[in-house]
Amino acid sequence: MSTPARKINNTGTKKNIGKFVSNKNQALIPYESHLERDYLYFLEIDSQVISYTGQPFKLNYYLDGKLRRYTPDFFVERTNKKQVVEVKPESKARLLKYLTLFNKVAPIITEFGWEFCVVTDKMIRIQPCLDNIKILYKYSRVQYSLQDLVRCKNYLQNFSSVTIQEATQVLHKDGISKQILFSLIFSGFLEIELILPISYTSEIKISDKMRRYLIEAGVEF
Repeated sequence: MSTPARKINNTGTKKNIGKFVSNKNQALIPYESHLERDYLYFLEIDSQVISYTGQPFKLNYYLDGKLRRYTPDFFVERTNKKQVVEVKPESKARLLKYLTLFNKVAPIITEFGWEFCVVTDKMIRIQPCLDNIKILYKYSRVQYSLQDLVRCKNYLQNFSSVTIQEATQVLHKDGISKQILFSLIFSGFLEIELILPISYTSEIKISDKMRRYLIEAGVEF
């Protein structure tokens, strides 16, 4: 586990600080607001995200002739790029002091070959998507086997989509519970519509990730 570049504490402040249990990184990731914490759920479920760290480093820059330091909120490694991420409420991100900061640090970050991006509450707190991801995250540590994937494939490939309730009723005899199905959804092996509230009537189907994974494992479709 890497050490944050900035010491995080809430002494004398009203910051909502904490540590997020990241399954993807097998580490505790520090955050300084509830908005940052909510953003981490998206990083956990995003299949394009390989790893990420919080408070990753300090960056020096000059403003008004004075040397200043900036510590990003997160450093995210994706399959096709690396990102330096600042998480801010949109109302704050539009303030002149932050716009000035972003304009100063973005070119420096780009020189490293990384992408600088600002993520706001309007991008993160999209409902019911965020609540759905939080529900699925609760099952992210539920274990499943290759055989579980094969059994799901054998059943689901016969339909364009099946409800969670229907799948649970049929697959329960094979030892596949609702908890395993939710874990497979979180892992990206099963697809579900996240812009609708998750319920037993939600439809699931085989994802491209499951197809690729099983084909590489020698399983025929």
